[in-house]
Amino acid sequence: MKKYLVGIATVLLALLIIPTTNALAEDVDYSVQAIIPDNQIDKKQGYFDLKMKPLMKQRIQIKVFNSSNHEITVKQNVTYASTNRSGMIDYSNKPLSQADKSLKVPLPTIAKVSDDTVTIPASSASDVWVDIEMPNDSFDGIILGAVEFTQVTDDAKEKKESGLSIENEYSYIVGIQLSETTKKIEPNMKLLNVKAGLDNYRTSVSAVLQNTQPVILDNLSVDAKVYKKGEKEVLHETTKSKMKMAPNSNFPYAIDWENQPLEPGDYVLKLNASNGEQDWNFTKEFKIGDNAKDLNKKAVDVEKSYLWWWIIGGAIAAILLFLILWIILRRKKKDNED
Repeated sequence: MKKYLVGIATVLLALLIIPTTNALAEDVDYSVQAIIPDNQIDKKQGYFDLKMKPLMKQRIQIKVFNSSNHEITVKQNVTYASTNRSGMIDYSNKPLSQADKSLKVPLPTIAKVSDDTVTIPASSASDVWVDIEMPNDSFDGIILGAVEFTQVTDDAKEKKESGLSIENEYSYIVGIQLSETTKKIEPNMKLLNVKAGLDNYRTSVSAVLQNTQPVILDNLSVDAKVYKKGEKEVLHETTKSKMKMAPNSNFPYAIDWENQPLEPGDYVLKLNASNGEQDWNFTKEFKIGDNAKDLNKKAVDVEKSYLWWWIIGGAIAAILLFLILWIILRRKKKDNED
């Protein structure tokens, strides 16, 4: 399974060029390098941090180096930044239909790679060009995304053609951050929805949190408590810290159900979030419906309720006891008659 180990350390995108796989670096036949242009804001960084203007057009360059002794092919995609289930910024390639509704200008709509793939001879390098065309209207904040590079291998081709999953793909991410003004934008959070489901095949309730602004929401801490409606005792609680949200994105914050089965009923979520400068507090009632039974069946390690087994066992024991007493009394009566 492809793993994207991509993060942002500061609001200014402390992202360089990162291999997004759990394989060792020596297993990868290629590397990439961003060629930094004159309109780079922070020239010490290895990603693109570009000062732009409305309607501005620019072609940026990325070198792809083949360190092997054979020809390789690399595919590239422009991606938009989102937030994954772990509360980290994610640059993996996803359909635009999955983007948050508050994201007005996803990077792939204004940036295009010159070619979908590039073939590089052994021990040499090739250039990949990205054409950027800014929208008409000026904007505050940032547009955030990346170019994702993945080597095309015969094994991957065969698995894709046969419908099998690809366990290891060697990918690199080159970050792209575009801005036009220096106006400070404050992040803002909304609670979009609360629903029961499975998180890594374990029972949970997810609170969908949204960053509505074109700025990274950094250093995010969340504490979420779930109560049964009308009760004061905390049923389940999950606390996490050091999370980051991409601009104009959302993610499902999972409240761990501690391997307990989901039970239909009315519940209340109380969620507190903070980035150290701002606080957001939400209270929302929600319902777990009849689909809880199906979710419990699909869940792993869920603790099973043995109540019905006790009831059935108790009923059988009571019937047996009644039969035994009836037989004893009947025999005594027969003996007395004799």
